[in-house]
Amino acid sequence: MTALAVDGISYRHGGWRDVDDLPAARPDQIKALNAGGLRRYSVLDRPPREWYAECATESLEKAGVAPADVDAVVFISSTFAAYDDHADLITLAHTLGMSHALPLGVFLGQCTNFSQALMVIDGLFRAGHARTVLLVGADALDEGRASRILDGNLSVFSDTVFTCVVTAGGASGFRLRHVRHRVVPELSALDPARQFLRIIDLFAGNLGALCRATYEETGHGPDDLARLVLANLAVPVLKNYAAVAAVPFDRVPAANIPRFGHCFAYDQLITLSTLAERDEVRPGDLLHVVGVGGNYVFSSLLVSRL
Repeated sequence: MTALAVDGISYRHGGWRDVDDLPAARPDQIKALNAGGLRRYSVLDRPPREWYAECATESLEKAGVAPADVDAVVFISSTFAAYDDHADLITLAHTLGMSHALPLGVFLGQCTNFSQALMVIDGLFRAGHARTVLLVGADALDEGRASRILDGNLSVFSDTVFTCVVTAGGASGFRLRHVRHRVVPELSALDPARQFLRIIDLFAGNLGALCRATYEETGHGPDDLARLVLANLAVPVLKNYAAVAAVPFDRVPAANIPRFGHCFAYDQLITLSTLAERDEVRPGDLLHVVGVGGNYVFSSLLVSRL
């Protein structure tokens, strides 16, 4: 991989609402969410694009990058609307003075959009097409079309706008040392009510295989890891993930679960920022970042604190 660094993480949420007041939620769902550590969720009261310039400016300033030096803007979203949102990136580029930034998009990885975007950015760097990229993400749930509660009461979606800067050879933030994905199409076709055991077998088997491949390819095993960074899901679910990854659960940061809820594809990167802000990881510490998108795409990243 290239010497890719993630820096200048910035994010915005909307108004905070209590999980206990989720519209149309059943009492058993509320009970399960509370038992899993979920307390509140974010609802944006304006279109996400209205936060892009503010958030991106903050990221660029944190990373010490001039807008004119940005070579590409990569947009990630699971709720992107082509008819409404297609001009947002080029408008942002013009507004901030990113005069030659190529707009790109990653949309199909769901909660692994962040890792797929980093894989794409690494490809841009290795091909010589870019050295500085602004990553922009935005997701706001349409409650008329989808439930805020994840299947199985695993978490509750929180509207989020996210930005960060990814550079080749950056000296601050987090260094991306490894990224791999594994897709299991069969998982998308199975019925949870009738084929639950098959789902569990495929899910755990493939997630475990991906983690083991990461350890083998990088030469770093569970004992070398300062943290295992996961999405903001219910604590019992994360304990299962940690067991599959062979990492003790006490190395899984969980403070952002009640604080934020599930911020789509941004949980893991926000958690990295939280750990750095609170000095809970030191320069050189290795962190294993794991993502799951749609229950059929798995991602595994190894990063180190710079």
